[in-house]
Amino acid sequence: MSIQSARILVVDDQFGNRDSLETFLQGQGYITESAGTGEHALRLIAQRAPDLILLDITMPGMDGYDVARRLKSDPATAAIPIIMVTAHTSGSARLVGLETGAEDYLTKPYNPSELALKVRNLLRLGANAKPAG
Repeated sequence: MSIQSARILVVDDQFGNRDSLETFLQGQGYITESAGTGEHALRLIAQRAPDLILLDITMPGMDGYDVARRLKSDPATAAIPIIMVTAHTSGSARLVGLETGAEDYLTKPYNPSELALKVRNLLRLGANAKPAG
């Protein structure tokens, strides 16, 4: 996987948020897919694991914390980096997100330059951690 051809899953219950993130990421050269619920995200991941996940916290049914916990507790998906992208700005929400296993946390409205750097850096770290072959 080259960083530019990375597959990113955007998980958010709000269509406008998913659409905005996908449009931005596609403009950066990434391949995107999206899910409007945690359950849908888990089904997509089971079919084909993405290289990175942008995950909202507040969603109906399974919230982002639950999705992250599930992914990080499964050896098959534990290494997929997660960035929580959420309107929750409190320090406690950030800590819970990181405790669930998310690698990073970004609040909405997000700064596009910051998002691009976080995505690139996590993808680069993941690519460097994979054995050559």
